Amino acid sequence: MDAHIERILWSEDQISSRVSELASEMAADFATAEPPPVFVAVATGAFLFVADLARRIPLEIAVDFVRADSYGSGTDSSGVPALSLDLKLNIQGRHVILVEDIVDTGSTLSCLIAHLQAKGASSVSVCAFLDKPVRRKVHFQLVGEGKFYRGFEQDEYHPAVILAEYMYSIWMLMIFQLSMPQIKAPIGVGEIRTDAKSMGISLQGNK
Repeated sequence: MDAHIERILWSEDQISSRVSELASEMAADFATAEPPPVFVAVATGAFLFVADLARRIPLEIAVDFVRADSYGSGTDSSGVPALSLDLKLNIQGRHVILVEDIVDTGSTLSCLIAHLQAKGASSVSVCAFLDKPVRRKVHFQLVGEGKFYRGFEQDEYHPAVILAEYMYSIWMLMIFQLSMPQIKAPIGVGEIRTDAKSMGISLQGNK
């Protein structure tokens, strides 16, 4: 194990298994939905997560993307998300599953749920790869019969979500707790930051 890595929180097998469980749960919940649900991934952090979910769900789902920026160039949320990429699909009367990589303060998520509801979604569920409830500032409300699907839950420590590799068409992420003192923010899949260059880690602040 790299000297900079204190411990591995979840192994590749654990992550792969949990993603399969989430896909199975959603497939069962929406098996009779007509038309099938629309998966809306929050760009760019959730694109790999939604891709793997879509491959494992035996339904003819639709996938679209939104982007809401609340961090700017920093790592602390401004609390005022701005929509910079909107849907292309019409979700009027559709069941929507909003897919996030990390749910943190809840500010961005609450904004996006309200946006989807305003577009006429009949229900809005949320599927988060990682939930950090101790950081919550805004308690979001789901729409209609929407559910909250949680992959993993993490305490106040700030994990680094590191894209390991694609292997046998399975999304492989390794989640580490880093001992490096200069990395203090919630971190997700994203672009390289210079303070992590020595480790070769791809990092970016998240929701």
